[in-house]
Amino acid sequence: MHEDLATPYHQQDTNYYCGAACAQMVLDSVGTGLLDQDDLYADNHSHSTTEGGWATAPDGLQWTLNNLQSSKYFVLDALATEDAISRMIVWTIHHYQVAPVAMVFGSAHWIVVRGYTATAAPTGSIDTRYSIDGFDVNNPWPPTPMPGPPPPHADPDACGSGGDRGIADQHLTYSTWTSDYMTGVEFGHWNGKFVAVCDPDPPPDRLPSDRRHVRRPRERARLLDANAAAKRADDALDEQGLRERAGWKESLRAAQPGDGILVQRLDRLDSFYWMVPMMKQRRASAAVSIDARTGEYRESVRVPKPVAGMVGMVDDSEVLKRIENERFELPLWQGRVRARREAICIHPTFVWRPCLESLSPFYPFRMVTVGDHRLYIRIDGPVFTSLTLGVHGI
Repeated sequence: MHEDLATPYHQQDTNYYCGAACAQMVLDSVGTGLLDQDDLYADNHSHSTTEGGWATAPDGLQWTLNNLQSSKYFVLDALATEDAISRMIVWTIHHYQVAPVAMVFGSAHWIVVRGYTATAAPTGSIDTRYSIDGFDVNNPWPPTPMPGPPPPHADPDACGSGGDRGIADQHLTYSTWTSDYMTGVEFGHWNGKFVAVCDPDPPPDRLPSDRRHVRRPRERARLLDANAAAKRADDALDEQGLRERAGWKESLRAAQPGDGILVQRLDRLDSFYWMVPMMKQRRASAAVSIDARTGEYRESVRVPKPVAGMVGMVDDSEVLKRIENERFELPLWQGRVRARREAICIHPTFVWRPCLESLSPFYPFRMVTVGDHRLYIRIDGPVFTSLTLGVHGI
């Protein structure tokens, strides 16, 4: 059973406008039209009143989705388990035909969940007789290109076309959803809750089901090599049925696995994944993420037209060219560091963790040590001297 709602994709206009971008996408999908993200952010931020410290808090996002349209009634669900919120999301897509907005990476980010794959259609929001296999999401990150003001949005526009314009189609398995995305809020009023803004009837008290056990593949003693990762990525596209889906079918036709990149998670011990581009005439039309320890398919993205710049900073020479002899401002008034060749040490893999500078696993970094300092060069080129953690709803 697969359902995928037509939900226009748009990037967030600043690095903390993810709630505004998600509201823009969902409201557009229910017939409100394409509203301005500045206005949407002003509305949700001013109504994020339960507790301070948020760019877009759950109550503020719920307010905006209800305040600016009349065809739907959106409810803030803060449930006790990941399983319960995931089933509420599936039920909302199936029964109410509207895409929920989910809080992911702890409390760092908002994304739109527009589709699901399951063993059967749900019969209710607490139906536990089916298994969820995966989700289709609109992740509004990265922000629209700077410098200069964000471009005006339109249906369609360049959003989702790849590179610094974001990626429109993203599919992830349920195990990736549970381990990496829907991990629960870790502080404050919603501490320990799993949060999404959905479109059910105003609900009675629910008794959420226990988290169902997810069977994990056996881990390998050695990491998957590049050739094995490429084959696994190619096979996974068939296993997930993506080659036969509208949109994906055209992007994947005649595409072959390219040279993958190995990415190390900075926030998890001994955690790695491969990002394998699917290539057409030396341009990438999609990318597939494979767990480097288990060979498990994690998630994938596609772009409507193949692009040349989806995977950059692969060669150390490219990294050196980007930073050598440049000066970079360090945080907390520590001064500036100059990236002299003699002091540079380049980490052998890409790295990633959820942070303000990257809220998509498909935008990892090359990590460079310069003396006692680190530089992070994102795959699309920007350089950062630190990664900003502890952000909420950006």
